[in-house]
Amino acid sequence: MTLHLTYNPNPDIHERLARWDAAVRRDAGLAAGGWRMFVVWEAARDASVSGSTGIEGNPLTPAQVEEVLSGAAIDAQDVHVREVANYNRALDLARAAVARPDFEWTHEIVHQVNAAVMDGLPRDARGAYRGPADDVHVGIYTGPSPLVVSTLMTELVSWLRGTGDASTLVRSALLHLNLVAIHPFNDGNGRTARLLAAMSLMEHGIPATELISIEAYLRRNRDEYVAALRTTLGAGYDPDNHPVTEWLDYYTRVSLDRLDVRDRILDAMPTDIGVVVTGLQDAGDSAEWASLLLAARVSRLRTERVATMTGRSAPAARALLARIVDRGWLVPHGRTRGRWYAPSARLDGLPLRVPALMRHLANGAELAMFDDRTAPSPTVPATRSAG
Repeated sequence: MTLHLTYNPNPDIHERLARWDAAVRRDAGLAAGGWRMFVVWEAARDASVSGSTGIEGNPLTPAQVEEVLSGAAIDAQDVHVREVANYNRALDLARAAVARPDFEWTHEIVHQVNAAVMDGLPRDARGAYRGPADDVHVGIYTGPSPLVVSTLMTELVSWLRGTGDASTLVRSALLHLNLVAIHPFNDGNGRTARLLAAMSLMEHGIPATELISIEAYLRRNRDEYVAALRTTLGAGYDPDNHPVTEWLDYYTRVSLDRLDVRDRILDAMPTDIGVVVTGLQDAGDSAEWASLLLAARVSRLRTERVATMTGRSAPAARALLARIVDRGWLVPHGRTRGRWYAPSARLDGLPLRVPALMRHLANGAELAMFDDRTAPSPTVPATRSAG
């Protein structure tokens, strides 16, 4: 018994991998404290978290996810809120682990990610692999015996440590597939697989993985995702007779589409910031507000975020926001901790492309379905209740 690693790279896969390798490093300059990441990162993170949890049936929208992750209360079931909070903490854990100079793949990090995903949920096993009586049947698929799970995971960890020269995208795709195929946990396998796949990209120098996350796409096209897994894996764990070519064909196609969306966002940002600067200058206001206003058009702007971006204390950030409100660019909503700032009609009237592109990213729609020359750019809607 071995892993799912065999494939026949067809011309389409070759072409996509070449495009990926040529383009993906473009986000290497997206520093965590830079203005571009300030503008888009929270919305991209919300899309990633709501996408991955939504695949498993969580109904919260990106707007509701943003509320949860900001610490605000929403009208939703506790289990749905916890799933979202857990996934975000697991993403933070994954990012911190990969950032360590001594990072290497181990059973421990896999256990930790799953434990974070499942913390306090009904089937929380604290990251332990399936026990002797824990067989897996998911639809038509039967996972490997629990008696061989530890051996298979040891093989997967060993493979991860030794595939540094493999294509970054292939490595991520195969990690995703093999974790799902082995199904080492009683629950949370899909979320853990997608987090580990993102970790694999981070490990190889791709810092802003949320901007190329496929999770919102997979949520929107869940049946297609499940079908790709089912077609590749068959009815049971049998890597020798199930090459992964179809999975790689699917995964590279979706990943290239997400990369194209990211590049469209990055291409639109300089023009958008220029439009905002011009509007500010015409009004006699500070051009230094431009990134804050563009961020407000993308997602809800909060005091803590402004303080971090500008290096101000919380009181100074509130004073700055009050000044921008007085000048007619923002409108406050909520009170105290739940307060956030939305664009005014004046700001909403500026012709910007990034907000619509970020919504497109969050919706998971293919780039071919989007025309940023005509797409409207309304503000983020108010939180809706979830069953």
